[in-house]
Amino acid sequence: MTKYLLSTTCLMLLLFWPIQAQEPITSADNHNGTVQSVVPTRFTTISETNYKNTLALRGYKLDTQGLLIESLDASTVYADLNSDVGFNPASVIKIATSFAALTRFGPEYHFETSFLSDGVVNKKTRTLNGDLILYATGDPVLQTADVLRLARQVVKAGIAQVNGNLVVSGPFSYGILYTTDRAVRGLSATLRKVGVRVKGTTKVGDARGDKLATHISSSLRDILFFQNAHSHNPTAERLGEAVGGPKAVEQFLVNELGVPQGEVYLSHTSGLDYNRITPRATVKLFRELVFWLNQYGLQPQDVMPVAGIDPGTLHSRFTAAEYRGAIVGKTGTLPGTDGGVSTLAGILYTRDRGVLLFAIFNTKGPVRTYRRLQDGLLKDVLMECGGVPEVSASLHKLNN
Repeated sequence: MTKYLLSTTCLMLLLFWPIQAQEPITSADNHNGTVQSVVPTRFTTISETNYKNTLALRGYKLDTQGLLIESLDASTVYADLNSDVGFNPASVIKIATSFAALTRFGPEYHFETSFLSDGVVNKKTRTLNGDLILYATGDPVLQTADVLRLARQVVKAGIAQVNGNLVVSGPFSYGILYTTDRAVRGLSATLRKVGVRVKGTTKVGDARGDKLATHISSSLRDILFFQNAHSHNPTAERLGEAVGGPKAVEQFLVNELGVPQGEVYLSHTSGLDYNRITPRATVKLFRELVFWLNQYGLQPQDVMPVAGIDPGTLHSRFTAAEYRGAIVGKTGTLPGTDGGVSTLAGILYTRDRGVLLFAIFNTKGPVRTYRRLQDGLLKDVLMECGGVPEVSASLHKLNN
């Protein structure tokens, strides 16, 4: 990963937009996977105390709850509860998958899926004397209808029989077929359905030949916004396939962001099932993502929803005027896993304390109750920190 060498001007621009009249800060994290030896200031809030007391009074064990709220520069801690303990992040882990994809492909990357012919087409016999190539780059939003259209374009190109092989190049998934192996089997069935017979075998190989049909996706940035706003599991599972699977995302966190190996374990890139990450590692993930996006002239709201404004899982939360637009983040919900999991992590914009990062992990309890407690905590923190800052424009970008 590129080392984050932000100029003071760039950092101030990040902090000033969309917030006005905020003091510049000196970063304690150098954004290359290591942290300078600066001990953060512990700032105890009434919000934190009330939140912990409420959990205890409701009978929830505090050792099943995780929490960390820090300043963007990591110089101040505003709340901390088991921040070094691994919890199930649920769909919050989609942000790790998003970041891994962004660093690999870039925000404006468009996925391509194409059929190519490597050989001569006999128009009279409608035969390709050679191989039919599928070139794919791992489009996570490719649909069954798109694959069917591509297959029909092969027929329109005058091919009903392939005397060679069906060669697949690159990661390929579509619809509910999340892995390349499953998708290739589905592709073979689709080709037969439209009348294309392949005499040879299906194998992995290099892309070559003349292009017959192509499908181009929307930009990765737009794909990520949809995925994270709606917490769309199929997109995240297939995006994970494109970057190498759960272990590749896990190693991205460890090797590129400097998350300790023992603080993260991933089994699914969507957050389904059993995954683990600490609140501290999660806050670090968001911090590094904020600075990485800034390098590309982007803001967190370009790839994540704004609470109370954007459609999706955060649309009906923080809708009141005194909170609306202050939070950009990601939810997580697994009612039947780990005794009930509800998570919320992201960025909180405040008037007096600037940009805060937070990770709230609740387990072994009812999801609806945990959501109310999360909202109450962040609302109280926001009010303690001066409320919503003045903004020059809505956090929501019209191009999302």
